[in-house]
Amino acid sequence: MNKSRILTILILVSLSFMYASVELNTARICYYNEQNYERAKAACLKGIEKGEINFELYTILGGCEIGLGDWQAAAKALVKAFGIDSLKTHEWMRKRGGETYYYQAFYFSARELFDDEKFDEALIYIDYAEMLDPKDTAPLIIKGVILCKQGEMTEANKAYQKALDLDPENADVNYLIGKALFEAKEFEPSINYFKDAAKFYNISFKRSSLILFSNVADPSKALQHRVNRLWTHQKWRELDQLIKDTLGLEGGLDAHQINVEKYCKVTDDLARSNYFAGMSYYYLKNDSMALFYLVKTLDLKPDDLDALYFTGEILIRKKDYKAAAEYFKRATQIKDDDLYAWFYLGVCYMKLKKYEQAIHALENKVLHIDPTYVSAMQNLAFIYRELGDNQKSFDYLERVKQINE
Repeated sequence: MNKSRILTILILVSLSFMYASVELNTARICYYNEQNYERAKAACLKGIEKGEINFELYTILGGCEIGLGDWQAAAKALVKAFGIDSLKTHEWMRKRGGETYYYQAFYFSARELFDDEKFDEALIYIDYAEMLDPKDTAPLIIKGVILCKQGEMTEANKAYQKALDLDPENADVNYLIGKALFEAKEFEPSINYFKDAAKFYNISFKRSSLILFSNVADPSKALQHRVNRLWTHQKWRELDQLIKDTLGLEGGLDAHQINVEKYCKVTDDLARSNYFAGMSYYYLKNDSMALFYLVKTLDLKPDDLDALYFTGEILIRKKDYKAAAEYFKRATQIKDDDLYAWFYLGVCYMKLKKYEQAIHALENKVLHIDPTYVSAMQNLAFIYRELGDNQKSFDYLERVKQINE
């Protein structure tokens, strides 16, 4: 067989394979257009098993996986398509379903991988999501968080800033930039981002409040806190009854779950923004402003242990022991084994000369949790001396001496 004939046969085989592939893709597209994703997927997989390699096959497969809700399988197929012919794949997407449809595969895959802490893989899909929808801030936020976790603060801030340029009033972006700066100990510049985040979250908070409490003339803080607590602790039956009876909303939790969830989430977001604004001021040693924002946090989330603790600590520095005691008391009611809350509560009682209560906090609580806590023993030695019990005072000083040796 001469060379020219061999070449002719190879060309014919190649052409017949190409035409067969095109015909098969026509059938696959037909199934796909009919939203018969299982059948279209099966046809694609069959072609792959036979060794077919063309961008259209993998794009169809990716579109099918999106329809079936398997985001990562979809993203893998679409990456394969881009690898074969990126320009034609992109054009195909525009014509069949639109870029937004295929964007889902990359964004939701990135979200899943982020949750699984597979950050490098997530970043790959985020790049594709950005390409398909460059005006969406969501992939940029995830990108910023991942880069922040990986210690790439400069690149993280670039991603956040890009998102902020696209949507300056995006509360989430403002919060995340503030948080990135806070974690880098750049407290002063972080404050404005937290304040802006709080400002924009507050708009959503007011809107959610109006919807949820539409039948209540003047909802009290106690009622708002109760809704949050019931939701947080998943007390669905009580929450359902409250929605029906107190809020006057027919259908209860089943009918209004989305509104309750939105309200509780934005309450958390707003409280968290205020908390970090307060803590930024705290580390800048501006106690008055720190106290202002921490109290705002507790106005929204009265059970926030960290806010309770730092509010109490600042009030101790201001020598307002009575007010400080109330915050530490609330902290111990929420978490009975909080060593430091009990200790500072004991200190407050000691300063207020409420010695019996101080002894209970320091002796029965702090030393029960940590029998070697020296500061508690030193304070107890002082209290017992004030009460005239020199023997007990001496005993505690001896215990301190033994621990320090």
